[in-house]
Amino acid sequence: MKKFYRNDEIERIAEKRILDLEKALGSPLSLPVPIDFFGEQVLRLNILWEEIEELPGEIIFGGIIPKKRLILLNESRQDLFSKKPGLERSTKAHEMGHWDLFVDKTLLEHPVLFEDASNSFCLRSCSLGNATILKINSCPEGLELLRAIKSRADEPDEERSVNRYAAAISMPKALVYEEVKKIDRTKWPSLYRLASKFDVTISALVVRLKQLDFLYVGDDKSLFESYAHATGQQGFGF
Repeated sequence: MKKFYRNDEIERIAEKRILDLEKALGSPLSLPVPIDFFGEQVLRLNILWEEIEELPGEIIFGGIIPKKRLILLNESRQDLFSKKPGLERSTKAHEMGHWDLFVDKTLLEHPVLFEDASNSFCLRSCSLGNATILKINSCPEGLELLRAIKSRADEPDEERSVNRYAAAISMPKALVYEEVKKIDRTKWPSLYRLASKFDVTISALVVRLKQLDFLYVGDDKSLFESYAHATGQQGFGF
């Protein structure tokens, strides 16, 4: 039976993991969130660059080998990671979400990936064995992955869950709250600077701010501090 996580439950899990991260660091968290350290010291995962098999028309950024507690980044796609700041971190956090939310820790396997033959997961080979990967077909410079993250933000499926988890780990709610108070989030340059501070893509930042109702984007790309501000229903306070 597939697991289902509500957004508030994912946020609570992520908040606990952030506390675990601060304990491992021995100090309060600062930006950007150390994703590699989090994966290695909190989740006890290893991260490795390795060439992953791709079929014609596929672009694969990363995968996970649960039995080896291993996250793989596709070595043959390093050029895309370098062209898209924040994409490498989002890929790592995405795979960590699969591990933390869905991998059976007693069996070290993913029990639900292949129940639905129409899903986006498959196995691809590398020198270390078969890796479970999220398959992205013909996605120029990683934009399709970012669109998938955005479009699945409110869907009750695994991808929605792991993307929410990845956002909550790389952009913790408490830190987002503190940072948005310092900027004019109705100005795109301010948002780009904030994305750089969190070391995430601007698309990922916008999705996260919308999740937390700290931003509303109009059809003409105009920015408002929240949906209430956009509709003229805001009250007092933040």
